[in-house]
Amino acid sequence: EKEKKNSKNTDHFFFSWSKKKMLLLCLVVALSAAAKPPPSPPPPPPLPAFQFGSAFGDNMVLQREPNSAAVYGFTGIGGHSVQVTLWSEGKQVYSVAAQFNNTHQPFGPDWGVRPCSKEGCPPYGMDPFNPWNKPLNMWKALLKPMPPGGNYTVTAECTGCAANDSSISITNVTFGDMWYCSGQSNMWLPVSSSFSRNDTVRSIMAGKYNNVRIMAGNSGSNPDGKYPNFLPGYGRKGGSNPWMTALQAVSVGTLEKQNLPLFQLGAACWYFGQRLSELGVDVPIGLADTAIGGQRIEEFMVNSSSTIGTCSDRSGENVPYWDGELYGTQVLPFVDMTVKGWVWYQGENNMGEVKGNSIANVGYGCEQLQLVRGWRAAWSEVPGTTDPMAPFGVVTLASSGSEGGPNMGAMRYAQTANYGVLPSPELPNTFLAQAYDLDDTWGPDAGPCFTPWQCCNTNHIHYNSTTCNKTSLALCTNACAAHNDTPIKMGGIHPRSKKPVGDRLGTAAFNTVYGGKAAYTGPTLAGCQLSSNKLEIQFNTSLLRGDTLKLNRIPPSVQLPGRHAPLAGGSQLFVQTNASLFCMEPQSVLNKTSGKPVPGVETCPPWAGGTGAVVKSGTLDQGWIMLNFTLGSPTSIVVDLTPLQGQKPTAVRYAWGVLDCCDYTDPTLFVTHGCLATCPIYSTSELPANPFQAKIVDDHCECVAPQVCG
Repeated sequence: EKEKKNSKNTDHFFFSWSKKKMLLLCLVVALSAAAKPPPSPPPPPPLPAFQFGSAFGDNMVLQREPNSAAVYGFTGIGGHSVQVTLWSEGKQVYSVAAQFNNTHQPFGPDWGVRPCSKEGCPPYGMDPFNPWNKPLNMWKALLKPMPPGGNYTVTAECTGCAANDSSISITNVTFGDMWYCSGQSNMWLPVSSSFSRNDTVRSIMAGKYNNVRIMAGNSGSNPDGKYPNFLPGYGRKGGSNPWMTALQAVSVGTLEKQNLPLFQLGAACWYFGQRLSELGVDVPIGLADTAIGGQRIEEFMVNSSSTIGTCSDRSGENVPYWDGELYGTQVLPFVDMTVKGWVWYQGENNMGEVKGNSIANVGYGCEQLQLVRGWRAAWSEVPGTTDPMAPFGVVTLASSGSEGGPNMGAMRYAQTANYGVLPSPELPNTFLAQAYDLDDTWGPDAGPCFTPWQCCNTNHIHYNSTTCNKTSLALCTNACAAHNDTPIKMGGIHPRSKKPVGDRLGTAAFNTVYGGKAAYTGPTLAGCQLSSNKLEIQFNTSLLRGDTLKLNRIPPSVQLPGRHAPLAGGSQLFVQTNASLFCMEPQSVLNKTSGKPVPGVETCPPWAGGTGAVVKSGTLDQGWIMLNFTLGSPTSIVVDLTPLQGQKPTAVRYAWGVLDCCDYTDPTLFVTHGCLATCPIYSTSELPANPFQAKIVDDHCECVAPQVCG
């Protein structure tokens, strides 16, 4: 009875309040809840037992001679000496002693405070690099340089470790060339999302690519495991990305169910290794991929004042919280591993920032240079392991990768550290795969088969028998199959045409790293000569290595949205006739007090080919006129200047920016066939011309430093 009375009184009490008081009470309750401290992190698991690091596992590839392969791992509790032995066919080959606590771990002043709350590290909190938030005891041994091949067991024996953890081993180990792949989502995009995957599987089952071994798993996983569990990580038993031979990677699961381990590896990384094998590299090839989507280059860089700190104008970043974050999680677990080289595919998430110029230590151009230098220095700290000048491959962005950011041409230029081609004087022993002409072959889901015919079922379009007659349905067989057979990952930003990317990477590596004599890059601007009504553009004959130019038919230019560009087709070669408009990358003018952009004005700094003068916004980088050209000689083209009606060109560029080389006047485009690698200028090795932009001064081309042309 008392409870009922109290309840009645309470009801009367609440209902007698005004709405304002009621809202006040809700606010107090909400603030009280918000004031509660965040829940404590889970207690850390037991410290790792004596074991190999996450880069190692059965079936793996260790780097061959002349380098010494490094093996390393966690010491565990109580261990005070570790002996590493190499075995073959049950017989000991040799034994070496390990050293202690000489591996890279992401702790110290360069790595900031961990853990860090969301308030302390906006816009998101950061977990510690491991659950104990401190460096762990590690061991590391250098093996003797070994010839390629073989089937070995590597054992490590610990003195002082727990009895049941004192001996560990990895089996079916071979020596060859170990390649490390990384970047963001287009290096992460798995083989399962590539058009060529089923052909690859059938080739492996027929005995091809049997020298390729991979870490089969989602590259976006943390190599050391997801916090707070930390282990087993990548390569260890039960890990997310176990080492497998190519045949093993297609022998678990089925092709029909599309659940093969191979299909989890990044497609660009796999097709790079596949191409090396196709070209005759017969030593074992190891591939590890740690790419993760939606990330900036700064997160993968060595976090020090001599590398990332060298570069200015890094606007839009959350400095310093993002700097080196993924270097600590995705890269460092492999830094002590001896590798042949690296392959890098990234840039989309930096499209909204300054592309800059390496010679001025500005923007992405500087960061690309410092990423390569930083990785080379870190991996080669121990003499005799990774070569200090080990090869480094780069993929430029497809036009679908702009993410709405400006100046795609300047980005591709920056991806070469502003030399226009790789290798270069500042980036020797590097190689390049251009991907500006490698957007998704089928649109994706472009053309009338989807709209307006509605012949193909998609997530947003259903088959319509009224708009799709029998003739249309038959014509759309290929277009519908492309959609149904190969899933699209997050739209056109992730082209499914990844084998051509890997082919170009592999071709470039073969002809720079493995002694191949053919061309490793496409036609590259050497210079130009202006005379009367024509402009002759010469391409570098040394880089062509005996190749000549191959010109594709130039389709009509069409003013329509296209896939990514407002102007599709055409020659993709443009000239300016007003020297004051030239700029590689217009920049905002910043208020000296606030640091914010001044509305209505822009400038072109000297590093972008300008004078630094302030002009009205929208003035610079305008006035480009598309012109046609023909073959002048086996290594040059001639641009017809007649449409200029006597005006003199002051600058020229080709394949610059977001472009679309497809022929939209072809009614069968994206119906019976797709569109890939159809831009106007290639070499006879089917390599696309490197994009270029240059001033024309005294009737000759003049490139913006550090690129050189004449």
